[in-house]
Amino acid sequence: MKVAIGVCLAVSLLVPTLSFAQLGFDPANPGRLFTRSLAQKVAKPLGHGLTAEEREYIENNFNDYLATKYGDATRIRDNKTRMAPAEYEKADGCCFGWQGYTSLLTQLISFVSESSTAYVVVDRESDIDYAKKRLLQAGAKEENLEFVVKYLNSVWMRDYGPWWTYTNDGEREIIDLDYNRPRPHDDEFPSALGRKYNIPSHVLDLILPGGNLILDGHGVAIMTDVTFDPSQGGDPNMSVEEMEKFMKDYFGCKKVIILRDMHQDGTGHVDMFCKLLNDTTFIVGRYANPSDGAPGNAEILDEAAARLASETNGKGEPFKVFRIPMPPRKWGTTYTYTNSLICNNKVLVPVYGHPTEEEALNVYRKVLPGYDVKGFDCNNIISANGAIHCITKLFMADPIELNHETPETAAGTNTFTVKVDSSDLPQKVEMHWNYQGGEVQKVDCVPGDKPGVYQADLDLEDGAKINYWFSADLERGIKGTFPKGSGSDRLSVTVGQ
Repeated sequence: MKVAIGVCLAVSLLVPTLSFAQLGFDPANPGRLFTRSLAQKVAKPLGHGLTAEEREYIENNFNDYLATKYGDATRIRDNKTRMAPAEYEKADGCCFGWQGYTSLLTQLISFVSESSTAYVVVDRESDIDYAKKRLLQAGAKEENLEFVVKYLNSVWMRDYGPWWTYTNDGEREIIDLDYNRPRPHDDEFPSALGRKYNIPSHVLDLILPGGNLILDGHGVAIMTDVTFDPSQGGDPNMSVEEMEKFMKDYFGCKKVIILRDMHQDGTGHVDMFCKLLNDTTFIVGRYANPSDGAPGNAEILDEAAARLASETNGKGEPFKVFRIPMPPRKWGTTYTYTNSLICNNKVLVPVYGHPTEEEALNVYRKVLPGYDVKGFDCNNIISANGAIHCITKLFMADPIELNHETPETAAGTNTFTVKVDSSDLPQKVEMHWNYQGGEVQKVDCVPGDKPGVYQADLDLEDGAKINYWFSADLERGIKGTFPKGSGSDRLSVTVGQ
């Protein structure tokens, strides 16, 4: 079931009606946008769904639209294997596009910055001072604010922002998917972010908005069938088999679960009714009465919950499914509590002042004890067909990082320690060492007194010179070393000196 044009026009009454010029859309140059000032975008932000003008362009120029998306893909020409992390895993911080709904963004950024970096994307250098002043006044931690200058079209960071993948040798890379909207400045963002932070980026010929992809971190992807819907900017020529190959090659996915999209919610994205809270636990929306949602949506949600409960994650473990209330639909708007953000130990949940609010927050608290769960009023943004998840995108941490300080040594037993900071517990940590000119030996490192610290004891001869390095292997096949690239780069110490 797909969103009808008539329905979209009805929904558009809830957001500002914008002309081609106001949208920055140039019908004479397909796929291009005029530059709009930040003030214009804040006053009249682009909605999450397709505008009437964008829809008209896609319907009348579909091949031209596809041409703007395809053709600039990069090809990976190495033998590395890749695995994409899940959203509940460790992140350096979160990306936000300062492009409208700035009152809500100010609250979200301030909360995230308490313990993580907030990457705030502004159009120009001159926009930084105002945004920074406003955020600091709201209590944001200045040391955790990172401003990125990149002109954007819209606030919907989830759909155009970076995806991440980890290589088997412990490197972090960006996957740049095509946004299912004719908004080229948004589409440029992931690769621009990679260039700024010197992170390798791979551009794919794959139209897939971020709000319609859930990853379990172990090789399972979940999305809705709106991915293939041209009325939402998708590519109907893409086969399920082709999608599965993309997900396998670039995200390390062994299985793709495709659910039915909700009717008349503006996007058809999976994050409007579904959320993965850890590697075995989903929450799926549920309407108290079928009439509370658009026709057929209560059945679609029940079907999704049953389907996920019958599935397993990438480790073969069964998924558990908890149901969470869906507030009644009102004035053509679908309200949801699943459009939330997990950023390390913080959970940001959209709320609307509905009586089911506390029940919904308690679902999160039950599944995620010890997390800081907080609700944020999203009444002003939900009519544009999105909430918190839709305007945020994680900046994932390195999958594994090893650190070591060379100890003082003496004849006899010496303890060497290494700190392993990783996305999951290492299966094996080893110290590789040899006397100068001698054969390399391996010693297992055992957990030390502090979390993440591992140690190895060596009996060494006074005055001898040894070379050494450390390695750690994670469950997902990721390997980290210290120093990086060890084998060629090694540490050395002379015993007793």
